[in-house]
Amino acid sequence: MKKLTCVLILLTLLGSGCKFVEKYTKKGKKAKAEAMQKAKEDSLAKAKAIEFEKAALAREQAHQDSIRQVEEYENQHRFHVIIGSFKVPSNATSWEQEVRGMGFNNTRILQAPNGFNLVSVGAFNTYSKAFNEIDRINSNRIENPMEMWVYEKQ
Repeated sequence: MKKLTCVLILLTLLGSGCKFVEKYTKKGKKAKAEAMQKAKEDSLAKAKAIEFEKAALAREQAHQDSIRQVEEYENQHRFHVIIGSFKVPSNATSWEQEVRGMGFNNTRILQAPNGFNLVSVGAFNTYSKAFNEIDRINSNRIENPMEMWVYEKQ
């Protein structure tokens, strides 16, 4: 009888919420599997977030690099051959398209400090190169030379 009482007390103690027993029951195994699945999902979510952040940083770096390259180019090529100047932006856009049709491939519209939109057909690193470009363009147009001038972008 003493043995039976000891066994009953022991089973009561073990079965009343002991983690050891819970670990080996179906309920404990299910909870452990769910916890492992949740940890796996969290780990994958963190990895995706890190990859997304790396991609965003790479895009931002590429954007900053392209801006830097454009700024360097503009600083080196600050003398522009201007073929038209317009107060109305749509007129500048229309003229730029017409100039492209004439065979000028490097056209741009610049914003002058006085509010005018300047149509440029080329950018150069020195004034003399820009002026020589005007001479080159007009050398073939002896009867109808195009009115152009050199603009130094600040």
